[in-house]
Amino acid sequence: MTPLVLIVDDERSNVESLARIFEREGWRVVPAASGADALEALRRERPQVVVTDLMMPGMTGEALLRAVKTVAPETEVVLMTAYGTVETAVEAMKSGAYDFITKPVKRHAIVKSVRQALEKASLVAENRALKARLAVLHPAAGELLGDAASFHAVLDTLRQAAPTNATVLLQGESGTGKELAARLVHDLSPRAAGPFVPIHCAAIPETILESELFGYEKGAFTGAAARKEGRFERAHGGTLFLDEVGEMSPSVQVKLLRVLQDGMVDRLGGTEPVRVDVRIVAASNKDLSAEVRAGRFREDLFYRLDVVSVRLPPLRERREDIPLLAGAFLRRSAEKNGKAVSGYTPAALAALERYDWPGNVRELMHAVERAVILARADALDVADLPDPIRAASAAPPAPGPAAAGGAPAIAIPLGTPMDEVERMVIRETLRQTKGDKTLAAQILGIAARTIYRKLDRDEDGHLVDEES
Repeated sequence: MTPLVLIVDDERSNVESLARIFEREGWRVVPAASGADALEALRRERPQVVVTDLMMPGMTGEALLRAVKTVAPETEVVLMTAYGTVETAVEAMKSGAYDFITKPVKRHAIVKSVRQALEKASLVAENRALKARLAVLHPAAGELLGDAASFHAVLDTLRQAAPTNATVLLQGESGTGKELAARLVHDLSPRAAGPFVPIHCAAIPETILESELFGYEKGAFTGAAARKEGRFERAHGGTLFLDEVGEMSPSVQVKLLRVLQDGMVDRLGGTEPVRVDVRIVAASNKDLSAEVRAGRFREDLFYRLDVVSVRLPPLRERREDIPLLAGAFLRRSAEKNGKAVSGYTPAALAALERYDWPGNVRELMHAVERAVILARADALDVADLPDPIRAASAAPPAPGPAAAGGAPAIAIPLGTPMDEVERMVIRETLRQTKGDKTLAAQILGIAARTIYRKLDRDEDGHLVDEES
C-alpha cells in the first residue's frame, strides 16, 4: 500500500514544493490550504502522516494537531514553522507531534522525518495485526491482548518479576485474566521448563483442599488407599498458582504459611516433612489487605504473598482494548465453529464498547462466541449480541474510547430525534477536546456559536451539561 501524506500550509508554493519532494519518494500526497480543509481530507482519506505549518490563519497547526489526535489518533503529525523555539517544540511533542521541523525546510530533513513517521505508523498497524493473529494461533494469548496504558503497566511489572523467585500476588475482578497472567510469569521465568500447577481454592471444600495441596499418606483417612502427592509436590521445580487464595480457611492458611517459610510440606498422616522447591503465584478477586483488617486473612501470610503485587484492571477501565479483543475473539470463534463471520457493524462495535462488562474479558469472549454461532450474516450486528449488551446500547451515550479505526465513537439508537443526535455528537466532541469549544467547532465543521445554540442553557446563560 502506497503511503499517504497530507500537506497543510496556507502558502500554495510551500504545498507544491513539498508535494514534488514527497512524490519523488513514491508517496501519495493530498494538499490542504487550511486546517478546516485538512480535517475534511483527514476524514475522507485517512493519511498515515500529516505535515502541517504551525502558523496559519484560522486553525493553527497546534490546534490541527490536537484535532488530528482526537479524530485519528493513529495518524502521525510533523509540524513546520519559521518561528521555532525550544518551548514550542516541547509543547508540540507533549501534544502528540511526531517531529518539529524549522523553516526554511531542508529536503533531506523533511524526507527523513516523514519517512520515520511513516515507519512508526506502519509498525503500530503491524503490531495490532500481529497481536490479533497471535490470538488466533494461540487462544490463551487473546485474553492478554491490550494497548491501554494501564494494561501495559501490568505486563511490564509481570515481565520484571518473572525472572526472579519472588512471590507474586495478582488482584482483580473475576475474568480479568489472573490465571493467564500467572502463566505468563511462569513462561518467562527460569522455571518455564518445570510444571505449572493451578488450583482453585474456592472451588474445593476445605477438607479436600488441604489434602489436594499437601497430599496424604496411605490410611490417613477413610478411603486413603494409597499415598497421594499434593499440588505442592507436583509443582516441584515449577510454579504453583493459588487462585482465589482469600477463600482459604484459617487452618489451611497456617499450613500454607509454613511451606512459604521453610519450604517443607507435611502430608496428611505423614511423619516426615517433604522439601519442595516451588514458586508461588497467588490470586484473589478480594482486597486481601481489607480481609486482613477484617480478621479473615492472616496478616503474616498476606505479607508473604504480597511481595510483588499486581492489580489487573477491569475491562471497563480499558475500553480502548475492546475492539482489539473483540476482533481476536471473533476470528478465533469463526475458525473454531466454521462460521464465515469476518467483522462487526459500527453499531455492534459501539455496543460492545458501551457495555460495562461485569464479567470482564471472559464475558466478552463468551459473548462474541455466542454471537458468532448465532450470526446470520458475515458481520455481527447489535441484534446478534446478548440481551444485556443490546440494552446498554440503547441507553444514553457515555464517554467512550477509540473505536476500531482509532477515532472515538458513540452509539445512537434508531429513532433518536435529529436535534438530540446533534446534541449528543456535540457533547461527545466537547469531552474529547476537554471542553475546548473552538476546537470542537473546528472538528465538527460548524461555527462556535452553533454549539451554544444547539445545547441548552441555564438561567445565567451558561452551557448545561445534562449528564453531569
